[in-house]
Amino acid sequence: MSAFDPRLLRYIETHSLGESGYGYDQRGNRIAKTLMIEMVKSGQAAFLLLQNDEIAKWWGSMVNIAQKAVAAQEEKTRIYLIKKAAWDRLTPDERKILGLTRAPVAPKV
Repeated sequence: MSAFDPRLLRYIETHSLGESGYGYDQRGNRIAKTLMIEMVKSGQAAFLLLQNDEIAKWWGSMVNIAQKAVAAQEEKTRIYLIKKAAWDRLTPDERKILGLTRAPVAPKV
């Protein structure tokens, strides 16, 4: 697990992910999430996940949510870059003929 995608860890660190669905209080869940992130970063999480099915299920759901969110963000960024490249290639007259009034807006991160 030491080769864990840092984008997923960053997303899990900065977002609230399904915290009410496991019956844990939110403060306890934040602490558990922080602890798991640090264990993953240090390469110690694999042992814990093998030993405890409840933790493995909880962490797996966190990772799945983060993977979907990161993939969606990457897709939005990809689409923006395509639109921006097309916008940059068009002249002001071509933009007017096509009815394009403003440049594409970068997605929120």
